[in-house]
Amino acid sequence: MDSTLLINGKKQTKLSALNRLVQFGDGLFETCLIEDARVLFWSKHFSRLKKGCDKLKIHPVSEAIWLKEIAKAFAISKLDRAVVKIILSRGESTRGYGYEKNIKPTRIIIISPVPDLPWQYELGVCSSGYVSNQLLSEIKHCNRLEQILARSELQTQECIMLDENAQVISVTQGNIFAIRNQVIFTSSLTNCGIEGTRRSVVFDLAQVLGLQLEICSLSLIKLLEADEVFITNSVIGIKPVAKINQQLFSHHQITNQLISAFARSKNNHSSSILLKSKQPYLKFIIVFLAISLLFWMYWANTIKANNSVVYQISSRDQPLFNCK
Repeated sequence: MDSTLLINGKKQTKLSALNRLVQFGDGLFETCLIEDARVLFWSKHFSRLKKGCDKLKIHPVSEAIWLKEIAKAFAISKLDRAVVKIILSRGESTRGYGYEKNIKPTRIIIISPVPDLPWQYELGVCSSGYVSNQLLSEIKHCNRLEQILARSELQTQECIMLDENAQVISVTQGNIFAIRNQVIFTSSLTNCGIEGTRRSVVFDLAQVLGLQLEICSLSLIKLLEADEVFITNSVIGIKPVAKINQQLFSHHQITNQLISAFARSKNNHSSSILLKSKQPYLKFIIVFLAISLLFWMYWANTIKANNSVVYQISSRDQPLFNCK
């Protein structure tokens, strides 16, 4: 397995069968991207996690603990870029849906390599979709059977998920946007769907670029009539859609503007956070080794030069011609 796992701050992979995450999917999760030792758009992830804790009444874990354990797992993984999944379980309990008020939450960190990603996506439409529930909308809870069923029928790179009113909500692993006449449209998530962090970033970028953006009920017909379509999530960022069923989308002008703005902003964004190294002495070791290497190279060159001088002196002691 290529992943690094921490459970409650310790390197391990076993979770109790009594954990409510195992029994009921009773928990929350966030999937973040680490680049240049920065958790990109961390504050947006942490804000959504807190919102989930409020909605599900799960005891929250402090931001400092999460960042400390993410840094620890990232250091162990020895990756330069990584996908980090943080999971917050309500904790352990015996059978039954009820739980004690003082139940202690379980923290899980999973660090994985960043997968290879296509430049653009082709979409289908899933028959499995969302059921409306405002208490569960927008947050990223761990009960994802709707997406699992949708992914099981996947015949393209991604597929669109509808609600019970046949309105477009998202793709299985991200949010979806349509562009028509220079206006960006995206689905309302009041009743179902996940309020993606990169969806929020697109809102920010649209404002910076002076682009009009509207949240609306988005039908499949309206989506197919769009000039451009793109999808977003925390791993892929912003990606253009080239095809939905048989409908082709060849223009990506505004999408490319957003992609360029996203690339410029992601490491400088105020919501990204630099991880503190779990091994502060590592820099000193690197500096020490570098100095030692330079000293060794200097010593080796000095010895070589001295040997050359000795050889030249010895050579002069020999006759120029060996005549008999």
